[in-house]
Amino acid sequence: MLVAAALVLAAAPLPAQTRTDATDATVLADRRLAAGYLRTGNAELAALALERLVKALPDGPLRARAGAALAAVDAGDLTAAADETERLADDMAKARRTAGRRVFADCVRDLSAVYAVLDASRTQAPDLTRPEVRADIVKAAAATDAAFALCDGEAPADIKADPDFRRLVDGSRASLARLPDAVATTDRDMLHRFLIELRAFEQLLRFRFG
Repeated sequence: MLVAAALVLAAAPLPAQTRTDATDATVLADRRLAAGYLRTGNAELAALALERLVKALPDGPLRARAGAALAAVDAGDLTAAADETERLADDMAKARRTAGRRVFADCVRDLSAVYAVLDASRTQAPDLTRPEVRADIVKAAAATDAAFALCDGEAPADIKADPDFRRLVDGSRASLARLPDAVATTDRDMLHRFLIELRAFEQLLRFRFG
């Protein structure tokens, strides 16, 4: 009977006063967990993380979005579930921005937006014979480096000391420091290698901390 009672309590919705919002560290962590499990096709663990989100979030658009992701998992559509989980991240970021409440994940998301300008040179090979193209790439690299530096400065102490975080930030900034040489020498292959490496760093940073 005690076991049954415990299961009932565990499944019960959280009281209204304990529901959390888009700035809560546990909510942010569960959204990242759900997204990570969906990327690797682990539907069961993704569903558990999404169930916790549905229970934790207050009634409204965020909870509805988490519920839609969970429903997609239950229906076996992991692609739709992953899309809904990413939209949930966007919705949470908008809610924080509207409320004027910034968290570290916002710095990482802003970094990704800045980096996207530089990443365009990875997806479409630039004409390095043109001076204006070279200048634009160097400018985009400098902006990306500044974004990494900002997030390094904003990171809470435990994240700042995290070996994975240090590897991603320090590795990215080391590549960005060398990238202008590849541009100046019009070495497309070297530039492409740096951009592939940076893409991996940026993706891992967003998946782990964004």
